Amino acid sequence: MRKVMLGPTAAMTLSLIWGGLSAPAQAAESVRVMPLGASITQGIASSDGNGYRERLRQLLENYAGVDIDYVGSKRDGTMTDNDNEGHPGWRIDQVAAGTDGWLAAARPDIVLLNAGTNDVWQNYDLPNAPNRLQRLIEQIAAALPSATIVVSTLVPAGDPTHRQGVRDFNAALPAIARAEAAAGRKVRLVDMYANLAESDIGSDTVHPTDTGYRKMGNAWYAALRPVLGAGRPWPAYRDNFGVNDQQLTWTNGVAGSANVGGYCCGLTMMESGIREEIAQSDTRALMYSGSDNSASQSYSYNRVLDVHVPIDSDAVLTYWIYPQQANGTFAAIDLLLTDGRSLRDSGAVDQYGIRAHPLYQGQGRHLFLNQWNRVSIRLAPLAGGIIDQIHLGYDQPASTGIFRGYVDTVDITSA
Repeated sequence: MRKVMLGPTAAMTLSLIWGGLSAPAQAAESVRVMPLGASITQGIASSDGNGYRERLRQLLENYAGVDIDYVGSKRDGTMTDNDNEGHPGWRIDQVAAGTDGWLAAARPDIVLLNAGTNDVWQNYDLPNAPNRLQRLIEQIAAALPSATIVVSTLVPAGDPTHRQGVRDFNAALPAIARAEAAAGRKVRLVDMYANLAESDIGSDTVHPTDTGYRKMGNAWYAALRPVLGAGRPWPAYRDNFGVNDQQLTWTNGVAGSANVGGYCCGLTMMESGIREEIAQSDTRALMYSGSDNSASQSYSYNRVLDVHVPIDSDAVLTYWIYPQQANGTFAAIDLLLTDGRSLRDSGAVDQYGIRAHPLYQGQGRHLFLNQWNRVSIRLAPLAGGIIDQIHLGYDQPASTGIFRGYVDTVDITSA
């Protein structure tokens, strides 16, 4: 394929509507992306062998409307476009030895570089490992000056004996990235270490779990916004609860409640789970239900999804809600940040000026029964934070009785 222009005019020829937001058009030509590194790049220990690559492709193509073509000499994983340059066990110097030939053959527009794990595990001249990575970055930039190089820190180590080596290596990378950018090279840094926890590393202590690889895909995607997102809306997160979307981390995952029981049938708590009964898009939606047992204080906040989503100053949350009883309008999506803040307590308001809190959503009387209602909330009060969990909350102090409804198509988009 011919090389694509990466500027804001790359493709804005078509407009689609996603939950009331204009989505960017797909480029006429694919962006050539080379995943470069060792076994984590290949995707070892992921259940499908795709590692982060399939998640990143889904995000770029389905969320941001950017068509990509993975390039490389290897084929790994179940995905159709499975080209890569992930070489298990290879150190930085070994990757560098093959890089010129791979670049000449594939001519990527973007290189995703994750290398150095094997230098740490093999205890190979660790004090100079960051310098070797810097030379590799300069080698890539010299071969393809127009290509963007997105280099990542190493993921956490599951083995305690290597944790300090990973931390020391990672600590050197921000200065290297700044120096390379100051020299005019198209280099960006993404912090994988901050995006993954040690619990996201599998039993072999080296490779991420499926959840960890998914988080890696999310992190690469966020880092590519300045490269591919100029002049276009950039969805930071989207889930319509379809079979190809992120599956619920928690079903009926009550994080805190008072005076809320089950909807029927011997249930003792507020439910929150995937159903195929009513959907705003696809065939599935997130159902919530329960029984309000107090006219003075009743609430339940259920954990739904474990995520890691940075919030930009222009970010907007949208979702659709389908309440089936009056009490069901006292429900809302809530966001819990890594620093302990929450959407419901942030003061953020929806498109009607109503607070993004389940109590005020119900009192606002803008949610109509037995139909889909769109809620849109500007997240500026939470700018700079990172979403750690997505919750579904019910809060209604003044009434009793059952409640039930559905939520679908949760979007967080930066304009």
